[in-house]
Amino acid sequence: MPAEEITNYMRLALEQAFFSIGISRPNPAVGAVVVKDGIVVGKGRTQRPGSAHAEVMALRDAGELARGAAIFVTLEPCCHYGRTPPCTKAIIDAGIKEVYFAHADPNPVVRGNSRKVLEDAGIKVYEGVKACIAASVAECDDVAGSGCRVFGYASGAPVKNAPGGAPSEMEIEGRAVFAEIERFFEAYDYFVKNKRTFVEVKCAMTENRFMAGIGADGAKFPVKITGQGADCWNHELRAMSDAVLVGAGTLLADNPSLNVRFAAGNSPVKVLWAGHRVFTEKDVRGLKFFAAPGADENTAPTVLVYSLVEQPALKSVVSPVKDAPAGLEIVRLHAENFADAWSEMLDDMSRRGMHRLMVEPGATLAGLLFENNAPDGRPLWNRLDLWHSTNSLAESFLDADAKNSGIPCPELPQNVIAAESAMLGPDVLTVYYPQ
Repeated sequence: MPAEEITNYMRLALEQAFFSIGISRPNPAVGAVVVKDGIVVGKGRTQRPGSAHAEVMALRDAGELARGAAIFVTLEPCCHYGRTPPCTKAIIDAGIKEVYFAHADPNPVVRGNSRKVLEDAGIKVYEGVKACIAASVAECDDVAGSGCRVFGYASGAPVKNAPGGAPSEMEIEGRAVFAEIERFFEAYDYFVKNKRTFVEVKCAMTENRFMAGIGADGAKFPVKITGQGADCWNHELRAMSDAVLVGAGTLLADNPSLNVRFAAGNSPVKVLWAGHRVFTEKDVRGLKFFAAPGADENTAPTVLVYSLVEQPALKSVVSPVKDAPAGLEIVRLHAENFADAWSEMLDDMSRRGMHRLMVEPGATLAGLLFENNAPDGRPLWNRLDLWHSTNSLAESFLDADAKNSGIPCPELPQNVIAAESAMLGPDVLTVYYPQ
């Protein structure tokens, strides 16, 4: 990497954290790097529950080189005994002299207490945006190179030789990394405070607000709406999620694989909202959804199906399919309406320790999510990422004879707040939260 370019040790730690998602739950996915004399000497990420946390893995990787070094961690180190000893103890015992962590742990047992433990041991501690700015360096022995990363879109371009007290390149980079890490832990914070899975909905629509096409025969068909930048963003969100969900209509019309291809990280658990749709043998065969990497009897399922009806074909057909996942699980829901059934599903996901559910709905499922509330009156979703393409080619499926038409995006709920907006290529992203 050229010396004049800026990298950030905390970003390296964040990239480690991505590969902990799906492994560490219900514990948070955390990454850490140990740096000595400007050289990364250790890396680590949180392992399965009961195994080592990110800090311990990075310290093990560094070995004796950890003595007198600094450690950069995405989340505040734990300071209490659980399934494993506290990470603060491991840090102290390793002889670390400086600790930088980006995000304060919302767990009241940890928050603020870790800093005191470390400082009482004579260790300098930096946290939050200050830690992320301090983690910026002009050169580094190790470069991420992890493919497409677009979550830092809002940070703007670095300012070189900025006059009059304008922020430096390092400060801009540090603030951008801090924003990414805050975004990364948004679902974990919600899970800790509410004991509930965070639901993030991603929708895309054309310039005239169409989400998909419908032919003269009434059959739905997929439409390529967004460009490469938005596609990369979408795959990074998949990598950041414990699970990704589609409805039955989208599954049959689009035949999506729902894996991670344009970003670095693990593919999420694939979830099907079957609703009242009874899948036949003809429906099932050839669907990429069921051709996931296998799981053995000792691992969590890689495919979950939530259904309001029995699914005999799924039970009898999926198992013999070549390369079908051993980790398929069908969960029968018993609620009488959509809102109650959706809440029942989230209850199950929360018990599994899933922090973030990404939903990629078609127009029908999106409408149900926007129109209904949970039994306690809360919305059924927590964040909406709405892509609006300005590329007129996205509507080329509408021919001159009007044989094809578009399926419109449902109207958004009235009580929503547009929190941020950005543009990637021809596509505009607006982020909404329930008011």
